[in-house]
Amino acid sequence: MAEHSEPPTLLLLNGAPGSGKSTLAALLAAERPLALALDIDSIKHSLGEWDRDLQASGLQTRRLAVAMIRQHLTDGHDVVLGQYLARTAFLEELERVAAECQARFVEAVLILDEETLAQRLTARRAAPDRPEQAANDRFVGPQDVADLVRSIENVLRYRPNARRLDARGSRSSVFEELRRLSRQE
Repeated sequence: MAEHSEPPTLLLLNGAPGSGKSTLAALLAAERPLALALDIDSIKHSLGEWDRDLQASGLQTRRLAVAMIRQHLTDGHDVVLGQYLARTAFLEELERVAAECQARFVEAVLILDEETLAQRLTARRAAPDRPEQAANDRFVGPQDVADLVRSIENVLRYRPNARRLDARGSRSSVFEELRRLSRQE
């Protein structure tokens, strides 16, 4: 168990695909000793034939992620999870896990308008930064932005304590806001 004067933090960074979640999560975790930037897509894509049954692979991935999160928090280390969540069930499970581990739970959501999100998804499709992006882009693209934005707005109706971050700015400005928010409470 790590020696900390403060409890560990589980920071969930939600937002539509292309909003910058994984990049920002990795940057934030890199600043914290032994913090885990957990990329659920990397776990899912490491499962054999994950794309043949998206529901089964998604559920198995979440079970594995929860086990990793629970262990890391129990060991006294922060977890930063960047993940698009369009429903509240997994959000609620993450919140319970944090409470069970006596960790702080911080929920932030990257907010983008349809036009900006469409531009980002188009650019990502042309030049993905990571293999996970190229794999996921088979299932989501610029044509889906209205549904993506609407799904985030819908989740926020049920998650009034989620911190909203305007993701239209530069990566550095959004990161500074996320950094500030992650230290509050």
